[in-house]
Amino acid sequence: MAKEEKKKVEKPVKEVAPKKAKKKESPKKEDSAFETRSDIKKLVLYTVIVPRGQGENIIRIFKANKSSAQFVQYGEGTASNAIRDILGSEDTKKDIVYSLIREDVVPDIKKELDVYFIASKRNRGIAYTISLTSIVGVKLYKFFTQTVRG
Repeated sequence: MAKEEKKKVEKPVKEVAPKKAKKKESPKKEDSAFETRSDIKKLVLYTVIVPRGQGENIIRIFKANKSSAQFVQYGEGTASNAIRDILGSEDTKKDIVYSLIREDVVPDIKKELDVYFIASKRNRGIAYTISLTSIVGVKLYKFFTQTVRG
């Protein structure tokens, strides 16, 4: 038998241009900044000095008003004996409670502290705020203000 020769048929090849990948539209840098997506609230350091053992009550007030962190420091000492006698302060041991909170929550905490201090003669202390001008890092700010990205 005779071998049949197979002929190779060359087909013309179409040139196909490579497909261009669609670029994902990323948000502009200035639009993705935290301050453009969120309302920035000022922060204050709220400090309350109370007799030893009352710090936990102050922490409860801070937590009820959206405070993310509270710090307690134990202190001892006060004014001279003559001034302590006038103020009626026998014990020199104190709880110093610090909390970083949003400035818009200060009036609510002040009202609750007023109620706490008026409730009993044993509940006495001093409270004050210090305004913060800056804080380093968006993550810290989000933590202290309980900002949740939705």
